[in-house]
Amino acid sequence: MSEPTLPPRVAVLGFARSGRALADALRDRGVAVSVADDKPESAFPEARELRDRGVEFFFGGLKEAVLEGADWLAVSPGVPLTAPVVGVARQRRIPVLAEFEIAWRIAESEVEGENRWVAVTGTNGKSTTTAWIAEVLRRAGRPVVLAGNIGVPLSSFLSDRTARDFVVELSSFQLEASDRFAPQVAVLTNLTPDHLDRYPDFAAYALAKQRIFARQRPQDFSVVNADDPPAAASPTPARRVPFSRSGPREAGVWLEEGMLCSGVAGPRREVLPADRLALPGAHNLENALAVLAAAECLQAPEDAIREGLMRFTGLPHRSELVAQARGVRWVDDSKGTNVDATRKCLEGFSEGSVILILGGRDKHGDFPSLAPAVARAARQVLTIGEAAATIERALAGAVAIERSGTMENAVLRASEIARPGDTVLLSPACASFDAYANYEERGKHFATLARAMGERKA
Repeated sequence: MSEPTLPPRVAVLGFARSGRALADALRDRGVAVSVADDKPESAFPEARELRDRGVEFFFGGLKEAVLEGADWLAVSPGVPLTAPVVGVARQRRIPVLAEFEIAWRIAESEVEGENRWVAVTGTNGKSTTTAWIAEVLRRAGRPVVLAGNIGVPLSSFLSDRTARDFVVELSSFQLEASDRFAPQVAVLTNLTPDHLDRYPDFAAYALAKQRIFARQRPQDFSVVNADDPPAAASPTPARRVPFSRSGPREAGVWLEEGMLCSGVAGPRREVLPADRLALPGAHNLENALAVLAAAECLQAPEDAIREGLMRFTGLPHRSELVAQARGVRWVDDSKGTNVDATRKCLEGFSEGSVILILGGRDKHGDFPSLAPAVARAARQVLTIGEAAATIERALAGAVAIERSGTMENAVLRASEIARPGDTVLLSPACASFDAYANYEERGKHFATLARAMGERKA
């Protein structure tokens, strides 16, 4: 595939991971670059190197001056498309593109051979599913790039021009500014309300996610969760490949009497008993089915699929056991940044066995819908952060609730009331930005405190 050459000048909004990586890649190719970011210059000591390479910076605000002479505007995921400077760019007919979209165009135009592209999105499970697909492909002997919203920008991988399998996690924020991106395999794990602090309603959020299918071709594959009505109904021009926990799906993959089965490539085939999957829990069974579907679409060898499904070790901050002492388990699910993620995480715990830490920055989550899962699995909820009062009102009467305020206080209180056989679970159902830079920082803080508490009580 041959894409148009890059334009003479690109403006970049946001200088975090993706903005920095894209600016680097564009300068390597002789493109003039200007960058704007809300934060002050003191927050970016690494900007000096790029300034020495000719990049122009506008710190302390998303200033309209960044658009001077720009042919494209690249937006980082953290910059909403409602930002005034984005509106100005559109008035000037400057194309507004996501970082990954530009990186994809570069990779496709420069590769010596043919890349394969797998893209994963969804409200929950997308990071685990993305990394798990990459694990299967590596076991199949493929050269694999794992990139995108999972933590490493796609632009970081453009110096190598050999053909590879790109497995890319994409958020709704990234997909909003996609234009021509066309993956051979696109996966939609599920669709439940999230980020309603940024979108006017669930329908707008779902439309952003469904853009992952928009440019696919009839010979491509769209993997969708057949048990999730909004995901299952997503329009696509590609071949639809459903996955389901509830029984057989024509030309898809499914769970049947405890066995993962596939009919993607032909007659029904038993692949692996569900109890041999690497990761436990109902949510990880869904993830595994999505992985199986994607691997079948890519014609991965059966032994690589089985080994990948059985050996994948999971990702940090996703139901990760971080400490264990005196019969109490401490589990970090800081990636549980919305109500549905926390609900699915709780499915894997026995009745009344959880001391649950909830709270952070509210994304307009439907906390009352969490009450049944909390009432079953938790015997105590400890709230932290800005959303504490909202959560307490929503769950009143369902479970005992105490306000801890901070992570330090929550961990200390949990250690006082935990009994052998309990799990202290951080699955906040909220964003982290009221107290932390991101969910990773929040999870690391919890893990550090939990380990210290375990050592103190050992």
